Parts: sequence; C-alpha cells; structure tokens
Amino acid sequence: MLRLLLWAFFMSELLAPAGNPQALIGALNAGADAVYLAADRFGARAYADNFTEEEIIEGLKMAHLLHKKIYLTVNILTRQEELSELIAMVSRLYEAGLDGVIVQDLGVLTALHEACPELLLHASTQMSITSPEAVPLLKTLGCSRVVPARELSLEEIRAIRAQGIEVECFIHGAMCYAYSGRCLMSSFLGGRSGNRGRCAGPCHLPYEVIGETGEKALSRCYPLAMKDLCVLTILPELLDANIDSFKIEGRMKKPEYAAGTTVFYRKYIDRYVEWDKKGRKTHWKIDAEDLEELESLYIRTDLSTGYYHERNGRNLITMKEPGYAGADQKLLETIHDRYLTQTPKVEIQGKAVVRTGSRITLTCTAEGTEVLSEGVPAQQAKNRPLTKEDIREKLTRTGESSFDFDHLEVETDGASFVPVSDLNALRRDALSKLEDTLLSRDHRQAKPYREAKCPASKAAKPCLASLVRTREQFEAADGICDLVIADGNLVNLIGEGTLSRKGKGELYAALPPVYRKSDAAQYAKISGNLCARVDGLYVRNLEEIAICQEKDYHVKVLAGPSVYLWNRKALETVYSLVDAMTFPLELSGRELESTFSDVFGKMFLPVYGRAPLMISAGCVRKTAGQCDHRGEHWFSLEDRKNVRFPVLCDCLHCTNTIYNSVPTSLHAEDALLRFLSCRGFLLSFTDESGDQVKQILRGYCGLLDASDPAERKRAGERIAGAMPAGYTTGHFRKGAI
Repeated sequence: MLRLLLWAFFMSELLAPAGNPQALIGALNAGADAVYLAADRFGARAYADNFTEEEIIEGLKMAHLLHKKIYLTVNILTRQEELSELIAMVSRLYEAGLDGVIVQDLGVLTALHEACPELLLHASTQMSITSPEAVPLLKTLGCSRVVPARELSLEEIRAIRAQGIEVECFIHGAMCYAYSGRCLMSSFLGGRSGNRGRCAGPCHLPYEVIGETGEKALSRCYPLAMKDLCVLTILPELLDANIDSFKIEGRMKKPEYAAGTTVFYRKYIDRYVEWDKKGRKTHWKIDAEDLEELESLYIRTDLSTGYYHERNGRNLITMKEPGYAGADQKLLETIHDRYLTQTPKVEIQGKAVVRTGSRITLTCTAEGTEVLSEGVPAQQAKNRPLTKEDIREKLTRTGESSFDFDHLEVETDGASFVPVSDLNALRRDALSKLEDTLLSRDHRQAKPYREAKCPASKAAKPCLASLVRTREQFEAADGICDLVIADGNLVNLIGEGTLSRKGKGELYAALPPVYRKSDAAQYAKISGNLCARVDGLYVRNLEEIAICQEKDYHVKVLAGPSVYLWNRKALETVYSLVDAMTFPLELSGRELESTFSDVFGKMFLPVYGRAPLMISAGCVRKTAGQCDHRGEHWFSLEDRKNVRFPVLCDCLHCTNTIYNSVPTSLHAEDALLRFLSCRGFLLSFTDESGDQVKQILRGYCGLLDASDPAERKRAGERIAGAMPAGYTTGHFRKGAI
C-alpha cells in the first residue's frame, strides 16, 4: 500500500502560474514541476504581462533542461478570423517543444489535435466539466487531461479520474462564484467577456439580496465574492485521491506570489511523503507561521478549502469587500532575493585539456550526455603560462547560460598560453552543443491547418421555438410555437406523463444547465419515459451531448447557446453530434452572419429572453439562511444603482441562475431579416406571466409573417408592450471584447 501511495505522489505535479518571465524563473526555482503561462494573445488573463513567443521558447529551454514542463493557456473563445493565427502560433511553439496546451474552445481543441498530434491537450476549467460522462467525448477530441470545474467534490473528481484521464485540480488562489465559462455578467453589463480573459469582476461588487416576497434577505454585502482557496489542511486527501496535477491560481499576481506559494506547497507535498513513510502516526499539521506567511501573499479577506467537501453555503463567501489585504514587504523581499534573481541552472561536469601545439578541448557532461568542443591550438607561453586555476576560473564563468560546473578537471603542460577570448569561445561552443544535444528531443513537425467543412443548410422559414419553465408559460406557448422546450420541473411532469402538448408541433425536454452526479441519478429514473414522450432534448453542456451519443435515445438533440460555437471548427466538431445548434450570445449579428451564413438551416437564433449572466453552484438563498432544499424560488440581487437581477434558486438541480435585469429582444432589429433562413428563432422565458408569453410570441409570429415595414413595426410594438421593464439588444449590434 505504501509503495502505491508513493507512486501516486511522484506521478503528481505541482503546477505554478507565471504571468511574466520573472515569475517563471521564480516558480522553477521554488520547486514547481510545471508552469502554465500565456502568450500575449489568446489567454484567459488578458491583463497579465504574459510572454512573447521568443520568451516562451527560452522558457521551454530552461524548463526542459531542468526536466520541468510548460503548458500554454489558450483558454478563450476564439473568433473565426483569429483561429488560423492561433493555430500557427501554437504550431511554432509545438515544434520548439511545448509540453501541453490548456483549451476552452472546441474549435481550437479540434484544430490543435489535427495540427499538433503529439501535443498534450488539456480541457480547461473554462469548459465546466462536471461529470465523468464527458470524458469519452473529450478523449475522442484529443484531450489527455481535464481541469474539472472547481465546484466538484473530491468524490466527483475521483469519478472523473477513474475514467482513465488525467485530472488537474486547483489547490490555491482566487475562486469564481460562477462555474468558469458559464459567466456572461461582465460581458453583458460592461462588454468585457470572461470568455475572452477580460472579466471586470462584477461578482466583487456589493448587492442586496431580495427574497421571494420582496423582503430584504441580506443587506448590502458581497454575496457573490468567494473566499480564496487554500487546501494545505486537506492536502493528504487530495494526494491520496491520485490527482495528477495540483494547480496554483494567480497569473495576474506578482512573481513573488508565484514563487512564494510554490515554496509552501512544495514543502508540504514533500512533508506528506515523509509523514506517509512514517505510517501517518501523527495528525497532519500545518505550521502556524507558514500559514500566516501564506496569508500575507496577496490573499483576499478569508481562506477556505473550497468545494472539496461543501456543495455551497455562506462559509465559502467573504460577505465583505474582497480586496487584497496587501503583502508582507519583508517576506516579499526575501522571496525576491532567494528565488527571482538567479536563473535556475543545471549542474554539469567537465574536462579541459590545454597543451602547447594541440587544439584546446573542453568536454562537458550532464545526465549521461557528453559533448566535445575543440578550439584553437595552444601557444607556447612567452611570459607567464596558464595555470590550472587560470583555466578553471575562465571556463567556469558560465554567466547567463543554462549551466554551472559542479566539477571541472583541467589537464595542462604548464607551458601553454591561450587568449581569454579563445577560452571564452571554447566554453560557449561546448555549452551550446550540450544544450542543443539535451534539447534535441523537443523538435517535432506540425501539420498544416485545415479549414473546417460543413454541409450547407438553409431553411425556407424559421420555426418559432420557446423555452418555458412554468405550466402557465407552457400552455401559452403550446398553441403558438412550432417547438416548445420544457425546462425545470416541467421535465419531471413530462416524464411522469402529466404534461404533454395539446397543439401541433414538437416537444423537447431541457436537460440541466450544469450536469452533476445528483442530476445523473435523477434523470436515470425518468429517461426511459421521458424520451418516449418527447421529440427531442435540449442540451447545455458537453456531458449531455456525450450522454445522448452514448445512450442513443432516438430523439433529436438541440444544443443551447452555452455549447459555445465561435468559429467554424467548433461548428464542425458539434455538427456531427447534434441535430441543431444555437448561436452564442456574445457574437454580433454581423459576426454570426459572416461565420455561419451557409449553415443557417442548422442554427437557432436567440431573439428573446433574459440572458443567464451566471450559472453557479453557490446559492444566494442558502447564503441568506433560507434554504429548504425544495422547489424553485425567485430571489433577486439589487446593485448599487438599484438595478435588480432575478435569481432562480433551483433546488431540483442545486444551482443558481442569475439573469439579466431586462430581457434581450431583437424585434426592432432590421438585421433580423437576414436570418430568415435559420432553422428557428428561440425565445426563452423565465419569470414572465402566461399573458406576457402569448403577447411576445404572437408579436414574433407577426414579425415572421409581416410583408412590409409597417406590419413589422406593429408587431414590434406589441412585443415591446409586453415587456414593462424594457429590453436590450445584447451583443447583437456589438460583439463582446
């Protein structure tokens, strides 16, 4: 048993962040096994210093000589016009030895799997992978590792690991309130998308929590601000779980943070080995001084062990302003001097031979690899000949190279002279040869980028589809819509046989916005009856796409807008897995048209509905102390400007969805006419009454049937009249940045 535990430990890596080259040096010096970083484009921390390609290549050389790895983050959604440039950049780094890439975009994932076949592809936490059901699909797409959603319990992580894929988990740093990749709040409120690495942090702002009846459940506080993560107290549990990589968050933070946090986690991972060797006879203990110093390294107001043992709750929330408490300047100086000032070097052995009339030679050896360099012939000394100490002193000046001499043997006849410039040239040549030889294994050849191809598809006229949550909304949509998608508890009613369409048209059932272990058990009970009573399933994540592929329910599958399609490669990837797809909510109408116009017949355009700004495991109702684990409840968040955002507290799936304060509606957009060859127009209803649903749907029917601008105007006025709170056009006019 002990041997197995030690094997698991040595197969686990400590993965540190680097926002710039100095942080990379600090992390490697501090004991990181691997470092993740980004180029100056295409990373999810757009405001970090980041790296040029040349700096990454130099970093790869340094890391590989130390037998460390570097992973590149390209974990953003990528527009069509950016894709070829991204693939070309990664291909160049792949040929220079890049170890792996952390990816969010399905198109990027597919394209890199084709272009760089030996490159390790890691599914980013931005993919919101929450259950083992997604693993077979991810493997097919080329993934060798998953960075699961941070919201998963240790038990859920073990289940993913058991599918035969590596797992990389966060152990320290900032936490997001929303499932990563499922937050549009910064995007819709300020235009800066978290899916593009530009989140403005609206979860760090104060809100009042308003209860179901309008009462104030929580006064002005910070109900969406998570405590920072620190797992030192439960580190043995994570090591015992065979997690492959322990990841420290923080590419936006200073190099001292990257080095300092790495030092502490290296210390306690190593301590675990000794503790385990001794039979775990004492309780696992963290030195109070270490914890105090760790807390002084750019930590927010509080620490927690995250979701490893808690589903949600007030204990994970700061409730107070989450600004950084600063750092201990003396500690920062110590870290800087110890870890950030010297490039890490490889110790080597050498032998120099200097004899009159013969070429000077220098043999360098490292890790069983030996190289020989020859220089100019040594001259007869006219005055003072070179001593062994002279030669050794000159040749061991390795400067900014990757090496330091642990031992240098010198042979000389005691009568020779060689100019210092020639000794320097000999050393440079030998060290260059040694570096090239040690790194020769890194060179690979990328394949050309292949443009995506999808069969053209256009519809004669879009159908009208509605997503509804209540029986009242369902009955209002039933007689109007070509397609009704039942969500929430309505799905259970369909499975039980107590809800069905009376009007003509198709009926779909919506699977959960996030698919967790508890949802799998729930849907296992009703899936047989459910699929026999519906025409299709509406899926919102990769888990559900994979389940539909595996189970082959013999129903149609429609992918919602959270199955992100920002480019043709992503479309190609999903195209063969589902029957129809929905346009994403963050691209402009022009971008949608220029990228997907020939496949409109496969696409649904969201034309109405409150945008889901956040999908979270956190629950504002539970934070307010009102959780009863039953039903659905509508709370709201009121910001500093007295704007209210509805929050659906769904106890059926134990999730919160924070919606925009007003719905998005495209009824007044002339550009809507350019989308009439789409498969359908999708309207999503949340807290609307049955009468509002009828008025809005009939208004959109009027838009589709209108033959002139006057009719379209009247239809638009009917829609606007049913929305007393006003509306927005979302990103239809201007895409997210």
